[in-house]
Amino acid sequence: MDKLYYIVCEDNETTLFEGRYQGRTRGAALKFLKQSLGRKSLNGLVFTITEIPVPLIREIVAEILAGGDGTGAANVVPIKAPEPTPPAGRYDAFAETAEPDSPPAEAPAPKKRKKSAAKVGNPGHGDDLWKKVRTHWEKCGNLSEAARKFGLSPNSVKTRARRENWKGDA
Repeated sequence: MDKLYYIVCEDNETTLFEGRYQGRTRGAALKFLKQSLGRKSLNGLVFTITEIPVPLIREIVAEILAGGDGTGAANVVPIKAPEPTPPAGRYDAFAETAEPDSPPAEAPAPKKRKKSAAKVGNPGHGDDLWKKVRTHWEKCGNLSEAARKFGLSPNSVKTRARRENWKGDA
């Protein structure tokens, strides 16, 4: 099904093309615009290709033919001017006024957390477990066996042995 496209093309505030095109795709409308302007490329030009939905056009035409004044249309949203935005101010050393009209809201100060005592060992398992692991490892001499018995990773036991300089080869 063909769609209706509205095309506007400008160059330095001069309108080069304004019109409608009916075709299957936006790409076809773009080709039509290039052919109409006699150019291979649209570089440097400002253009817009807007699809106008055909069902919407049919609804508008049916309303007009029915003699309606447009006030009874269900999907009509009145257009109103946008709210003016307040001018941006500068809040730095280069601002023209010494103080801004309203100071920016201060963020709440981050909560200070208490420093805990220096971590000893692995806080996740506790020092008692590691004492048991070390004792077992010193008796059996096998790192993998000690890790398996206490449900630990062999790399965790090996790292702990190196860090604490356990006797023997780890």
